[in-house]
Parts: sequence; C-alpha cells; structure tokens
Amino acid sequence: MPYVTKSDLIARYTQTRLRELTDREAPYQGDIVDAVLDQAIASAASVIDGHLAARYTLPLAQVPALLTDIAARLAYAALFIDTCPDKVTADYQAAMRSLRDIAAGTVQLDAGAVASTEVSGGPVEVAASDRVFGRDNLRSW
Repeated sequence: MPYVTKSDLIARYTQTRLRELTDREAPYQGDIVDAVLDQAIASAASVIDGHLAARYTLPLAQVPALLTDIAARLAYAALFIDTCPDKVTADYQAAMRSLRDIAAGTVQLDAGAVASTEVSGGPVEVAASDRVFGRDNLRSW
C-alpha cells in the first residue's frame, strides 16, 4: 500500500500543477506523466521506509494520515527539477523533521502501525590487546 497516490496528489496540488511539473519533454502529452509522478512517489516512499524501518514493521497494515501528508510533501518537492519555491522547500524540511521525530520515537504513529518487536542484538563487547606503551615501559624516556 503506497503512502500517497496520484489522486491524493491531485486533490492536494491540482491536476494542472502536476501536469506542469511532470509533462517535461516534447512531444508534450498535455496530461500528468505517470512515469514521472510514480518516480517521485517511489522516492518519497523509500525515504519514509528508511526512517521507519528501525522502529516499525514494514509494510504497514494501514497508512496513517501523517505519513500520507509527509509522502505528499516529499513527492511534490521531488517533482521540481531546478529550484523549488520557498513554500515547497519549507514543506519538505518540515516533512523531514517529522520523519526524524518518528524515527527517534518522539512522534508515534496511529495504532495501525505496529512497532517493531525485533531486538537488535545484545550488548556490545570490546576486546583490546594489552598496552604497548604504558607508564612502566616509558619511564626512561
């Protein structure tokens, strides 16, 4: 189940705007180019999965509205080739902050998202060799 769909993006950003951002090459199709939009959606999903993987079992059974919002912001920002308007940049940065908060555990997802019960190994042990230089063997220096 994707975090955001084409219809979600159309509802949020309008079909006209998405057509302008995706129909990039001649001969122009005069419509939203699904391949370009799908690439932006996949890019957003991979960023989200990278942040959620340590804390939640993926794929999620249900996509929380927060993740749909984050995915929409990330996908929309990915559609800009050269420069982004300040509003799009600010939305992208806010989405990334939200993902970092989710990954850190300061923001919890809805109950549909199952927290990972996977234990990541045991305690870390470090084994070091004996000292080569110490107080006793450097006294005469």
